[in-house]
Parts: sequence; C-alpha cells; structure tokens
Amino acid sequence: MSYNVTASFSEEQAKLEGTFPIDMYVINASQSGWNPSYYANMNEDIYGYAMNASGNLTATETVYTKGKIEKGEFSTNTTGEISDVSISIPNTNRVMESIIQDYNYLRGCDIYLLTTFAKFLPTGVTYRHIGTTEDKNSVIKEKLYIDSTSSNESVVTFSCKPKFVLKNIVLPRRRFSKECFWALDGDYRDTECDPDGNINGTTFPTCDGTLDQCKARGNSARYGGFTGIPGRAIYIA
Repeated sequence: MSYNVTASFSEEQAKLEGTFPIDMYVINASQSGWNPSYYANMNEDIYGYAMNASGNLTATETVYTKGKIEKGEFSTNTTGEISDVSISIPNTNRVMESIIQDYNYLRGCDIYLLTTFAKFLPTGVTYRHIGTTEDKNSVIKEKLYIDSTSSNESVVTFSCKPKFVLKNIVLPRRRFSKECFWALDGDYRDTECDPDGNINGTTFPTCDGTLDQCKARGNSARYGGFTGIPGRAIYIA
C-alpha cells in the first residue's frame, strides 16, 4: 500500500538516509551533443549536481527524478568476453520509453553512475534538498556506454559496457587470448609480429600462434598472446 507523505516526513526520512550511499545516474541522449536526463534511486525527487558536456559535475543544482533503479554487478571473466552491467529504470509513466524511441534506443550514448552520501548533496529549504554539507567533489563517478536496450511496460533495461566494444567506435588492435594475436589475425611476419624482418620465411612459412613456435623463431619478445590466461584442462597430480 502506498501513502502520500508530508514534506516534514520526507525531511526526517532524508536525515536517516543521509548515512547511506545513494546511487544516481546521468544519461546523455545525444551522441554528438549534450542532452542529459537525471535519475536517483530514491522514493522522492531530490536535488543533485548538474553535469556539463565534459562529464564534470558543477555547483549548479538540478532535480534527479526518483525511481526504483536496479543496477547489476559487473561481470568478469577470462574468456575474452567484455564485462558489462545492467541498469533498469522504471517505465510505468513511459517517459523513458519515449526517450529511447526518439534517440535510437540510446545505443552508444553515455551513462554516468554516481555514488555519494545524502549529506554531500545540495543544501536548501525544500524537502528535495537533503544535503547538509554540500560537496560535489565527494561523488564517485563512473562512465559507461549503452550497448543495448530492452523495455516492457514496467522497466527499461540498459546493458552498459566500456566504450571500446560499441558500434562505430574504433576497436583496439589487441584481444585477450593465450595464443598470439598477430598469427591468429593473419599478421604473421607483418609489422607488429616482425617489424625488423628477422624471421626466415622459407624456414618458418607459417605459425600456429603458440609461444613455443615464437621461441623457435627467436621472436618471443614480440609474442602477441597472454600466457597468464587460464585455459580449460584437467590437471592430474
């Protein structure tokens, strides 16, 4: 059952919540400019710090829209998959649905994850001002990019990843694998593998990408794999 509470009740509640961290989010709906939307994992709209186009928090206050926002944990692995995190924002009023429809589901757009304590937010006389010692520098900020979006009548869920795994972004020349990337990518004896041309192509016409073969060619210093990545095997002691 839901209740409409008074401003005084909200102020007292804010004092209690001031000892707990608050998760806040800034979503930029534009890939070429700055069109931010502000959200906070709270049961009331609150004042927070506005962010500029450079991704820096400013002293200017702005309203962060309330919502039960769920953030997953970062996934990690050693199999070459990129870590990601899911963020779900309520969609009952269809405001977020309208934004993703108008902006190509926000794919590739910035999303900032902010974590702070209530007491460091802007101070003021309204119930939305829950700060007591405002300090915009006491905010942990993490920047991700929206890789994909799904929605239903209840929530919009963003799958967020680091920038280098998104479409239209130049990818790095390396990937994590035990085998040599230069050999697997068809660059054996090319500029990255053998920039000085020391490998004898007649004696060693091909390479299977293992460190043993790289050592046989006297080229282990240029090995393009990561031997520390664990493999899948059964070890018998």
